[in-house]
Amino acid sequence: MERSKDPEKHFTVKINKLYFLLPIFFAILLSLIYSQFVLLAQPFNNSSTLTFARYNVFFIALNILAIITISATSLYVFFRILKKSREVALRVLVATFIIGGMLSTLLFGKHLFILLNLESPFFLLVVAFMAYVGTYFAYLSFVDALSDRARNTLFVLCSGTLGAFVGVLIPILPVIGISVFLSAADFILISRGVVEEIVGEAEYGKLILKLAFSNREFGIGIGDLTCYSMVVSSSTVSYGFLVGGLSLLLILVGSLLSLGLTVRFIRIPGLPISMGLGLLPSIVMLLFF
Repeated sequence: MERSKDPEKHFTVKINKLYFLLPIFFAILLSLIYSQFVLLAQPFNNSSTLTFARYNVFFIALNILAIITISATSLYVFFRILKKSREVALRVLVATFIIGGMLSTLLFGKHLFILLNLESPFFLLVVAFMAYVGTYFAYLSFVDALSDRARNTLFVLCSGTLGAFVGVLIPILPVIGISVFLSAADFILISRGVVEEIVGEAEYGKLILKLAFSNREFGIGIGDLTCYSMVVSSSTVSYGFLVGGLSLLLILVGSLLSLGLTVRFIRIPGLPISMGLGLLPSIVMLLFF
């Protein structure tokens, strides 16, 4: 999370704070709706623990291990490419992110089709269309032909659906563990300036523009938006719509608190405060109910 270094762009105007919250709100609202559709599409009652009742511990652990392995491998490959060709690394990362978001959107559509009792052949047409759209936008991002507005819109959409997919796939307890790890990593990377040391201060600013919902005043990383969506989605699937909605509101509060800190520090980790507050409802449910 970063603000402009121009002193005239400080967040002193109310409308700027509202505009700052909009991409966060829409991304996690999308994940809230997605996870609610998953609950409604279940063949059994909408209950906190029934969502994962069909899966044994081994299946859940295997999913978590696969996600961690893929994430770690992708991060390693990304930094290797980044050292050799920064531009190619950024384009590959953004294109992959968009494709992942579009694939997650397909799962959203599948649950919608289940709820509407639509026949599967028509869904195949939707799959083909979404595959084409995802590939097309991924190509445009790779050749750097997307406008800023289109890129920002895709980032919000893909962050919401991709985060929701991960949140639905993994139970709340592992999500808490993953969130703590990512928040700690985010704090270390930002406070120690690890990325700036690799790419340089000037290039880091360009990197933010490529990997964040950004304008001239601020930037919100797509990783932050995806993690917020993951927390809200997992909270909703585990404990219901009200807990997920409360998690959404607390993440917005945490984002405002983080925003206030950027007035002093310019650049701060976007995960620790927002994720900590967003996880509170689920932690309370986990400990006391």
